[in-house]
Amino acid sequence: MKISNIPTDYLLIKAFNESELCDFAIINTTVEWKEIQKERLNSVKAFENDDSFKWLNYNDEAVDFYRYSNESYLEIREWLCDDSVLFIETNEEELRELKGIDFKLSSYQMQVFSNGNAVYSCFEKNLGDEFWTSEFSLKQLTN
Repeated sequence: MKISNIPTDYLLIKAFNESELCDFAIINTTVEWKEIQKERLNSVKAFENDDSFKWLNYNDEAVDFYRYSNESYLEIREWLCDDSVLFIETNEEELRELKGIDFKLSSYQMQVFSNGNAVYSCFEKNLGDEFWTSEFSLKQLTN
């Protein structure tokens, strides 16, 4: 796994949880994902000048949440110190080595704001504990 200066199919992003059970997420930003995001950006354009508008909420499971590990990929913590969003080169095998969340997560969502930014969130299935990513620019990711 390494940082990429060019867009890849994997976006590493800071993530949060009130119980501090989450440190980062990886969004799978495939070509199909980008096309869907362009449609979503078009949908929020109608609300650009509406100060009472919050966001459009979409069911979207293109994100996985993780914790820092002391056994593998120690550099992720360092990478996310300065930036909250980075493209990475990785593969399925490396992703399986990451420390996942020990809970059953459900209700994966993406909130798309009128300014073109978005946030992913989901909930722990039984307790309803929320997990979410840093806000990121869909406009930059779809250009």
